Amino acid sequence: MKNLILFLVAFACATTLNAQLTGIGFRPMLTISNYSLANDLDDTYDANYRVGGGAAIFAEFNLGNRFTFQPEIAYTMRGANMKSESNLYWEGPAFGYPADHRVEQIRQYETLHYLDIPLMFEMNFGGGNLGAYVAAGPAFSFAISNGQGLEEITVSKPGVEEGARTTFADRAEYEIEMGNGKNDDYKAGDFSFNLGTGLAIILDQGEIGLDIRYVHGFRNIDVGGIKNRGFQIGVSYTHYFGN
Repeated sequence: MKNLILFLVAFACATTLNAQLTGIGFRPMLTISNYSLANDLDDTYDANYRVGGGAAIFAEFNLGNRFTFQPEIAYTMRGANMKSESNLYWEGPAFGYPADHRVEQIRQYETLHYLDIPLMFEMNFGGGNLGAYVAAGPAFSFAISNGQGLEEITVSKPGVEEGARTTFADRAEYEIEMGNGKNDDYKAGDFSFNLGTGLAIILDQGEIGLDIRYVHGFRNIDVGGIKNRGFQIGVSYTHYFGN
């Protein structure tokens, strides 16, 4: 993996040195993120999408033959909404409750904050005032702060009538420590591959674009085997030079 990362960085640097800078741009985005869970976690939890936001600045380099290279710097929110499987429960003492209590469900809502450096290669289509493109490339991600989590535990206990049970919920916020130490919750770095497509409206001195991407994280960000996954939907403006 390290050799692949070094090769991609060297290739991107060489591409930039041999290309013409044609524009710069800005893209606010909606992030729709999730976790890919390892088998052990997947047997216990269901991971669902979590909506967040982000923004990117980028440069565009012309490679010729309708190809462009677009390095970016972006802030993105990631995370997931996790819920324990409906057929599972835990005895109360495992969570600090009395012996006659039972944990019926666990929900965790997690938000992570990253600085991303995507290196996107685009193939452009169309003509006139309307264009389209497909894009692909690697992205390097670095946590810029600790993450935040909210845990909701649904607990049942014996009711007033014999055999009946009543439920209540306990909620607690927690911090997700991001780093490379053995006591950190999640690793601070990630490596992913981005695949996207988009439409562009060509203006006199720039373009407005609609960009949709899929982000596939490769690195386990914790010892349990969690990987980042998600989509990004952005609206961008690119200012052309020399027009």
